[in-house]
Amino acid sequence: MQVTTDWIRYQFDLFNREYFGGELPLPKFSVSNARTQLGTMRFKWKAVRTGPFSYQLKKMAYDYEIRISNYYEIPERQFQEILLHEMIHYYIAVKDLRDTSSHGATFRRIMDRLNAKGWHITVRTDTKGWTVAERNSVRPRVVLGVVMADGKHFFSVVGPRYVRGIDRQASLNSLIKQHAWYVSTDEYFRHFPQSRTLRGKLVSKAFFEEKIKEMKPLDGV
Repeated sequence: MQVTTDWIRYQFDLFNREYFGGELPLPKFSVSNARTQLGTMRFKWKAVRTGPFSYQLKKMAYDYEIRISNYYEIPERQFQEILLHEMIHYYIAVKDLRDTSSHGATFRRIMDRLNAKGWHITVRTDTKGWTVAERNSVRPRVVLGVVMADGKHFFSVVGPRYVRGIDRQASLNSLIKQHAWYVSTDEYFRHFPQSRTLRGKLVSKAFFEEKIKEMKPLDGV
């Protein structure tokens, strides 16, 4: 099975009413092809004034998002348990509950309550032996990530035989602040042309940083 944002939203609504008293506001939902992050719960921070003085500020979370990976071909039950895992994180964040760590006593108490109802939610998931979804079973691509001196971010897919030459060009280019090489099977890079020269596609900083977290560094450059 492969999930969609509509599926996540529907399951979220069911679980919210059944296990969280319907107290969770609707977050954003998205689907990724991350290999290691099967599910994530993200949010942003903002400072909110609590009084007339400048020092009276409180840090508050907003713009919540739950993301589920379609990298593996797994049964619906396992996707549900991944979603429930992230919903526990979401509940703790929304209710501003304290915990000893990201999967501390509070998280585990809620996890155990849900598992007593027949689920098998875990702190970490062993994906050994899992089947990679057919759409993700593609030839790995060599990806060059570039940060320019002016703050712009670029991605490029490079033919393996041209890596060393382009790496030398990047190292000598004074306009490039830093560059790094990765290996990726991400669907996003599937339609990139394989570059033979130093060029790339402009992306946002946030998107750039998100993608490099999901890729493996290329060895031996």
